[in-house]
Amino acid sequence: MSQHEQFNEQDILDGLFETAANLPEEAIFIGRLSLRVTLRGLTSSKVDGIRERCTVRKTTKGQVTEKIDSELFNAALIKEATAFLEVIKKASEGAEQSVKLSGWGDDRLTSRLKLSGGEEAIRRLLLAGELDAVGDKVLEISGFGVDIEDVKN
Repeated sequence: MSQHEQFNEQDILDGLFETAANLPEEAIFIGRLSLRVTLRGLTSSKVDGIRERCTVRKTTKGQVTEKIDSELFNAALIKEATAFLEVIKKASEGAEQSVKLSGWGDDRLTSRLKLSGGEEAIRRLLLAGELDAVGDKVLEISGFGVDIEDVKN
């Protein structure tokens, strides 16, 4: 790029839409399970849909109370955000072999454990703290808790 390169309005807007379409990704490693999980950020409408699906409503004496099933919420977030999943086995000389899974609902997981699907696999394989931590990571990648810079004049 030259020092004096000018961008037209369309170039600037194209950059915005391209960035918005490319959701951020981050790989995490769950050492206990030798599992590498690549998580992709979720849009607000996806997160809202999951939150709605995981909200339990009870009516007691005419009062409606709402409570989010946090275990189900985290499992659903993780399932939806998982872009890539692989089990890693490290050989003694440091080489790495892996089995790539099609996701948490991969038949090799669900059939062996007799599970109904990906969310159940997540709830069965991850410990409570891991479920919370990975769910929090999904929200972080999705922009929750991001610091917004103040514009100073």
